[in-house]
Amino acid sequence: MGLQVILLQNLLGLQSVAGNNLKTNIMKYWKNGFYDESVDGSVEIMDEYYNQLLAGQSTGLIIAESKNRHPILVEYEYDIEEVRKMKVSEIQSFDKSNCVNSFDLLGKSMWLDKSTRVGLFNSISIEKQIGKTDTVLWYDAIKYIIPIPDALAMLNKIEMYALNCYNVTQSHIAAVRTLQTIEEVESYNFKVGYPAKLNFPG
Repeated sequence: MGLQVILLQNLLGLQSVAGNNLKTNIMKYWKNGFYDESVDGSVEIMDEYYNQLLAGQSTGLIIAESKNRHPILVEYEYDIEEVRKMKVSEIQSFDKSNCVNSFDLLGKSMWLDKSTRVGLFNSISIEKQIGKTDTVLWYDAIKYIIPIPDALAMLNKIEMYALNCYNVTQSHIAAVRTLQTIEEVESYNFKVGYPAKLNFPG
């Protein structure tokens, strides 16, 4: 009886090992995509390699087909138009950053967008018409009292600075769109040509 129990346990153990081997040797099939079952013209791959391919894909690599029709991981190769679009996006991001959109007032770096500048110019002009001599500018919870002539002159200078920056940015975008090789686009320096930052000491 004891021998029969031992033999039965050994048999169950072998079955368990065989089952585990079956689980670790699950096959996948590839033919311009993955299949759980073989299809006409497909190639067989191990489940472990299948998982490696998916892991690589999640990091940005793409699954392509090799010359022997097996799936492999490769880096995506951008064409010239895609590289141009990415460079233009970089230029536009730089144009919107504080590397371009900023000026100093009494040592404080700040920026006023187009709609804010227009609103301030209109309101300060009204203050001037009614005889006020100073205006108040709030920025980042800090109050600045500025003589109205100085405030209007400051807004005019900021407007011209913004216009000049816009022209430089558009010139860079136009230049990138004329480049004919990926190397030229990638090496293009778009951070040059912008006017010097404005500084208003008060």
